[in-house]
Amino acid sequence: MARLETSWHGAPPSYLPLGLPEIHRHLSGPGLPCGALHEVLAAAHGDTPASFGFILALMAGAVQARRGPAVLVVSRQAADFGLPYGHGLQAFGLDVGRLLLVRTRAGKDALWAVEEILRSDAGAAVVAGAVESNLDLTMSRRLNLAAATAGTPLLLQRPPSATATSAATTRWRIAAAPASRDRFDAFAHWRWQASLERCRNGRPGHWTLEWDHVAHRLRLAEVVADRTPAAGRRQAVRRAV
Repeated sequence: MARLETSWHGAPPSYLPLGLPEIHRHLSGPGLPCGALHEVLAAAHGDTPASFGFILALMAGAVQARRGPAVLVVSRQAADFGLPYGHGLQAFGLDVGRLLLVRTRAGKDALWAVEEILRSDAGAAVVAGAVESNLDLTMSRRLNLAAATAGTPLLLQRPPSATATSAATTRWRIAAAPASRDRFDAFAHWRWQASLERCRNGRPGHWTLEWDHVAHRLRLAEVVADRTPAAGRRQAVRRAV
């Protein structure tokens, strides 16, 4: 079963590059493995929009790197924070002309739709789903196997309380971080606290990430250290001299 879940008709493994060598070193290859299930969980209920934004960032990267449409399946219960907005997605770098949005009434319908899309001839660049329903080990294996057969990266947003064992290759925990600001004190870049909790053939890690609106890619956030104590020590040395 493990071999089936990670193989695609004997084809060599392919990856969805994140453009971040610091994260790639924690993964099994130069990016997220395609043909595999990747879970994204919010750190808390209030971080759900941040985790959804992180999935959209990964989808934008997939559309740039791969051919085919991007498919997003959202259950009604998972959309309590609202649905994506076309102009916002375009500014985010996600071509809405290549985006197919599917809405379902229940989470089980969303999971069914995700599996059917993966098993179809759609040739999607990426498939993503946002569901609130429980995902047991059997269903996660079915989705992982469908993704492996299609060779398509599968991103699935799960609720913060989802702790059950699954067949996901990676599991990410996402929390909102204070956005960076420009010289006018306006918001400049969205930021996330991203924790890689689980990675098959990899290792966990934690990073503060931000979105580059010009290059439409993730990057590590620059943390400016507080140099006030050091400056005070230098002034004290000058006075002593």
